[in-house]
This record gives sequence, structure tokens and C-alpha cells, in this order.
Amino acid sequence: MKKTLLAAALLAGFAGAASAQSSVTLYGVVDLGYSYQTIKSPIEKRSQFAMASGQQSSSRWGLKGVEDLGNGLKANFVYESGITANTGSSTNFTRQSTLGLTSTSWGSIDLGRRSSPGTWAFSGIDPFSASFGSSALDASMGAQFIRLSNMVMYTTPNMSGFGAAVGYSNDTGLTSRGNSASTAPTFSTSNKMRAVSVGLRYANGPLLVSGMYDTYMPASTSARNKVNAVQWNIGATYDLKVVKIAAAYGQNINGLVEGQSTINNAATSGGDSNTGGGILFNDGAKTNSWMLGLTAPVGAAGKVFASIQQMIPGGNFKVTSGAISSATQTTASIGYTYSMSKRTNLYAFYSYTNNVLMVESISANQVGVGVRHLF
Repeated sequence: MKKTLLAAALLAGFAGAASAQSSVTLYGVVDLGYSYQTIKSPIEKRSQFAMASGQQSSSRWGLKGVEDLGNGLKANFVYESGITANTGSSTNFTRQSTLGLTSTSWGSIDLGRRSSPGTWAFSGIDPFSASFGSSALDASMGAQFIRLSNMVMYTTPNMSGFGAAVGYSNDTGLTSRGNSASTAPTFSTSNKMRAVSVGLRYANGPLLVSGMYDTYMPASTSARNKVNAVQWNIGATYDLKVVKIAAAYGQNINGLVEGQSTINNAATSGGDSNTGGGILFNDGAKTNSWMLGLTAPVGAAGKVFASIQQMIPGGNFKVTSGAISSATQTTASIGYTYSMSKRTNLYAFYSYTNNVLMVESISANQVGVGVRHLF
């Protein structure tokens, strides 16, 4: 109740209309801990020990509100800001900024910036929940978790466990890698990176099956590549109670969709997924990726989870001569959480990556511990 009243007061300061909402809620996550990382190549080794924000879940705070319009129709909004808790810096409301309508009969429409339909569909497949630095499925499978700006997204209602979502962004806000910077005016829509994302999901009892297909269209003014980058993934989990097993397979075609840029984040900031990724456009480049994982309860309050995943270079990514040779990237990870209450838990994880970014003979280790609190 206190959170609702405080959120309403804050919102009133912006628009003076909090009283028009059926409900306004303040919520958030604070995640802080320590991370030790090493990166080793044939010519040097570097290590880092640092306080890290957002290893299990990105630290954040947000406001969300719902107004009942009657006849099963509701209006809603979400403003969510990422926080780097160890420094206090924030990302404004770049995690999510949406206005939407939801109907019990026909589904929902969201406008603005939010996670993609593919992200929505794949939620729950990764034992590491797209978090824990280089342990995340994003490290091998591209945009298993990604946010898009300027997006309209439609999500169907739940139909006996089945759901679908589709979204279109006419200006994704993502970084374009592998394309020369445009010096032409960016007024035209075709001069902006656009995207179409589709997600399918079936969840019923112990079974979850998901699929996603994303297409990213580079700006037409790019001098190096005008071919769309495509990503598709399929995945499933099955809960046997004593253990939940998970599997996924996917491809990146004509480039690489970096999602939250997990490996880069793991090497710099401890893996906080508040950090954005980008799209590497490379005509003829290809990756094949797979993951096997499990999650198991340990006592009444504990949980252990593990995965092994690979990203296999193909096409232009497959380099066998010269100063740098490509090789299959393999990541093996294990994690543990212990719930102290419904809102507070401790965690620890370890991840080892061989042939980082598919470059032969570069390896990385990451160990992290911390505490997470939800409010």
C-alpha cells in the first residue's frame, strides 16, 4: 500500500493525473555482489576483481499503472529505469517505456520501447534466465534477450497454453556493427535500422516449447552491407519435479545478433543486462548454436542450475588462415541461489568459456557472488 501511494505521488509530479489510474505501483530490484574474471590469450592474461551490479537480475526501478476501461479492456503503462547499483548511475527509462491496451478477448498492444516478442517467447528456456554474465544463453545464441525502441507489439491472449506475439520497429535504437557510419540525413525511415520479431510459446503443465524469428534490416545508406541479419531459435523445457531439463538450438544468418552483449558485459561490468547490445551485419556469415541445461531444487530454499552451450562459426565467420583462426566457442556454467525470504536471496555462479567470440585459444573465467532484493 505504501508503495502504491508513493508511486501515485511521484506520478502526480509529472502529469498531475495519478488519481485517474485504477492502480499505480512502484517496484524494483537491487542486485549487488562481487565478480572475479580472467581473460587469457596466447600472448597475455588479464584479470579483474570488482563490485558488480546486476549479476542475477539487473538492478532497476519502475512505475506501472493500469486503468480499467470496462468490458474487459484496460489501459496500461510501464516506465522502467536500469540502475548500476554500485555507482548509483541510471539509464533513464531505457529498460521499458510503453503505453498499451489489453483485452481479455483479443490480447494486447504495446507501443514504445520494451523487450522483443522473441524475448517474451523464450522466457524460461535458459536455466540462467538470460543473466549471470557469460553464463547466459545470449553468450552463444544471440538475441535470446533484446529490447527494441519505437516498436508496436501485438500479443495474443493465452489459448489453452498457446500464445504468439509479433512486433515491428521502424528505428530499433540498436548499435549497427560492421556497417560504415552514414553521413546522409537520417530523416527517411529506410535510413534507420528496422526489425521484425515473432515469438511463439506453448506452456502447459510441465512442458514449455518456444520459438522465435527475428529479422534486422540495416540502414539503406550503409556502404558495407545491405543484407538483412536473421536469427531464429527453438527451445523447450520439461519439469520432472526432481529436475527440470532444458534444450535449445538456433542460427544467426548474415551476421550476429548480440542481444545484451553478454560476453562484452561479462568482461567489463560483471554482466549487468542493463547494458545494450547491437547487430553485427556481415553478408555470408553464419553461426549454429545449441544449449543443454538443467535446474534442480536443493532443500526447501535452494536451487542449482547448470548449462553447456556452443556457438559454431560458419560462412564468413569460419577463418582457417591468417593471424586469427576461428573455432567453436564452448561455455560451461553452474549457479546456485538460496532464498532467505520471498524477496531476498543469495547467489553464486561460475562460468568458463573457451574460444571466446569464436577466436581460437582465447579463454575466460568468471566467478560471481551476491545478494538480490526485490521490492
